[in-house]
Amino acid sequence: MLVSLDSVSYSLEHNRNKKVLLKDINFTIFPNTITTIIGPNGAGKTTLVRLILSLIKPTSGTINRKKNIVVGYVPQKLNANKFMPMTVESFIDLCGSPKINSPFDISKLMNQSIHELSGGELQKVLLNAAVLQKPDLLILDEPTQGIDADGQNIFYKKLLELKHEHKMAIVIISHDLHFVFDCTDHVICLNQHICCQGSPEMVRSTKEVQHLFPRFSKYQHNHDHQHI
Repeated sequence: MLVSLDSVSYSLEHNRNKKVLLKDINFTIFPNTITTIIGPNGAGKTTLVRLILSLIKPTSGTINRKKNIVVGYVPQKLNANKFMPMTVESFIDLCGSPKINSPFDISKLMNQSIHELSGGELQKVLLNAAVLQKPDLLILDEPTQGIDADGQNIFYKKLLELKHEHKMAIVIISHDLHFVFDCTDHVICLNQHICCQGSPEMVRSTKEVQHLFPRFSKYQHNHDHQHI
């Protein structure tokens, strides 16, 4: 076990009004697994990731973590001050000395400004930075937004290599049906609470998922392609 959430809820209060973002969340993250979180907009997916990362504390419930766990994080985008000059090399140096070979060759990007990278280039840099310390758990929040289909396939292939080569646990927010169905060990369907969770095949067959994601329920896995 790397991380376990037990009856975790999270809410915000403003002017005595309480807004529940997540309620009664229960699941466990194990080594060498890929867990994909799916759900509609506003379901609390990013809030759940922030709880796992200890960026916020649950309103109720407990989150247990393996002692000395190392966690890497790839956000949707980098919220860096555009008025602060920073090269890719400087950014990578801030993330510490490497304990793992980088998934992507970014040598040609090292002297570029971090603010001037394309979406695909930035995600390569962020993934390299996130895995520098060889994390036990890698968390990614919709990391392939703005990347073309070929770039997405390459990115997902690198994730699978990280899992298999380093027994790394991966938690990813994704709407990519091919990745969710073909590459995930465990799917969590979230809509403020966990609607259902389990294998992709089991989750796909539930009525709530079929209602929320008609395309997911109708998606048919076939073997006319090569797995990434």
